[in-house]
Amino acid sequence: MCAIQGHLDDRTEVAGWARRLGCLYRAWITDAASGKQIRAEIGQVIGTIDAWISGQLPRPVPGSPRGADSVGGVIARVAEAWACAYWALHENDDPLQRHRAWDHLAEMREGYADLVRQVQHGAIILPKSWPSIGWPGLKPSGKDLLRRRDSS
Repeated sequence: MCAIQGHLDDRTEVAGWARRLGCLYRAWITDAASGKQIRAEIGQVIGTIDAWISGQLPRPVPGSPRGADSVGGVIARVAEAWACAYWALHENDDPLQRHRAWDHLAEMREGYADLVRQVQHGAIILPKSWPSIGWPGLKPSGKDLLRRRDSS
């Protein structure tokens, strides 16, 4: 959490990447026009984290459940929640929205801590990193594939 906020007492590679994610999400909030470029960079950082961490993880215990997101993906979600909470604290006058933003950050932080424990004990199988819509093989076609299927 400290790394996401920009405090790099921990000089590990993961801390540096977490800090970068925090900076990117803050930039996205303040410069929505750069969203496409920022999303692409976020995807690259997530992929870098996942590539690095895959060689550090213990083998999952047979029968362990599958996780829904990679470690890099979860760190990115925590960074996003922090950026939103930070913005809400300084820019939002609605106390209910500020509270919800900070409550969400607390939930994400606890979820990350749970994931770390599961990973350390081999109690979860993590998915491979996937860049989602940012995948280089995904080319916009301009077609709504669902609409095409429904009209058949």
